[in-house]
Amino acid sequence: MFKGKEKFEIDSVVGKETEFKGSLRHKKSIRIEGKFEGEIEVGETLIIGEDAVIRANIKAKSVSIRGKVVGDVNCEGKIELLSSASLEGKVKTSGLTIAKGAFFNGECRMAPPGL
Repeated sequence: MFKGKEKFEIDSVVGKETEFKGSLRHKKSIRIEGKFEGEIEVGETLIIGEDAVIRANIKAKSVSIRGKVVGDVNCEGKIELLSSASLEGKVKTSGLTIAKGAFFNGECRMAPPGL
């Protein structure tokens, strides 16, 4: 996941066997391992597990993706696509890291942190 000085604690987990449709709003960090469709708004870090399938527009402080995401991602911090990640959609972020093997099909707009 994120490297360096960034440290965070996962507050909630959506399990691997869970399927959810609707709006998810959470003030802290969350990890999603299952299937989700709708809208996600997270105040801190959103971690998307390797087996997760997300069809949603996402707004978060930072996002780490190992699974599949279809939707727009608006992130004031950075987005990290790890080697098993797949992201299709528009991205607005202050930093984007794409690991070898990750898939990104979409559009990226970079903005200074905090905008």
